[in-house]
Amino acid sequence: MLIEDWLHKKAEEYAHNEILALLLIILGVNLLTTGLLATIYSLGEEWGQLFLTFKQLQSATATLGLILTAAGFSVSSAGFILVIHYDRKKSWYRRQIEDSSIMKKLKAEVKTVDQILEEYVGKKKA
Repeated sequence: MLIEDWLHKKAEEYAHNEILALLLIILGVNLLTTGLLATIYSLGEEWGQLFLTFKQLQSATATLGLILTAAGFSVSSAGFILVIHYDRKKSWYRRQIEDSSIMKKLKAEVKTVDQILEEYVGKKKA
């Protein structure tokens, strides 16, 4: 019984971590959007400079926008990876819980030879 409780606890923990990773994705998307908007706003019509690495950006706002964009992309990517990792761990623990409950059901249904003979003899007499 203690092992099943531990498995339930770990499955709940990984479900909680999965929710936190989803929130991390939302944070990354917000940073990415903010960075892109700040960069486009600061560059004005010349937003083609956004992807050119040989030109130095003129304003600090554009540099901040690029930093926010890079941070948003990396945070959302890490969030996606963590969601997949935590989901796989959670499903492994849930599978173990399911397997242990199936084994308990099988053990509960197993009858000894004496019990089977007693049931058979009882049916014959009746």
